[in-house]
Amino acid sequence: MVKIAVVGGSEFIVGFQLAGIKDTMEVTGNYFSELRNMKSRKDIGIVVVDEKIMEELDIHQRLDIDASVEPVFIPVSTKAEQDSLKRLIKKSIGIDLWK
Repeated sequence: MVKIAVVGGSEFIVGFQLAGIKDTMEVTGNYFSELRNMKSRKDIGIVVVDEKIMEELDIHQRLDIDASVEPVFIPVSTKAEQDSLKRLIKKSIGIDLWK
């Protein structure tokens, strides 16, 4: 079974940790390197990424991350509503995890 992971700053990941997601990575340095490390993990199916991090990547780095099929990277702003995240995950994997 693949897992959901979250990558972002401490303020971004804390809500996901409270919701029970254990695979979280607080990024502080080289964003692209840390996203590539997450991309190489075979146990991760979905990576929720703070939109601010994606905006910091150059165009080639962003295209590399956006092209990933497994895991799927979903940029989310810190102001995104939970329903929006549910909709994005359902669209990405085709399954409603909350039913």
